[in-house]
Amino acid sequence: MSEPEKPRAQLVMERYWEEVNNQGQVELIRELCADPITRHDPEKVTELSHDEQIARVRFGIEQMNVKISNVLVHADETTVTGIWNMTMVADGKDVKMCGIEVFRLDDEGRLAHCWNTPYAQGHWA
Repeated sequence: MSEPEKPRAQLVMERYWEEVNNQGQVELIRELCADPITRHDPEKVTELSHDEQIARVRFGIEQMNVKISNVLVHADETTVTGIWNMTMVADGKDVKMCGIEVFRLDDEGRLAHCWNTPYAQGHWA
């Protein structure tokens, strides 16, 4: 029996995490993300242009060796929730973080909105 096709929102988010963040293909942000992408954090909304998003991701890759892995993903065609683990280097030490993000695509199929919980230390159990 074949695997069902993944919803569009899941495919876009997985490319963003794997190809952009883990493989360092930061220019793909121009294809995968809206300009601007709107980040919704507790008590704060931030709009990032492609250039600002590229700089943000590049910093994580080059300065902190960020790597993201999916724990659980749930998606439909326009919205995807990703529960993730992240490893990085901060102050010369390996750090484990985890979090949850919800992305919504715009009409062009790009990541347009991202809702974040504050990141937590450790990995999901």
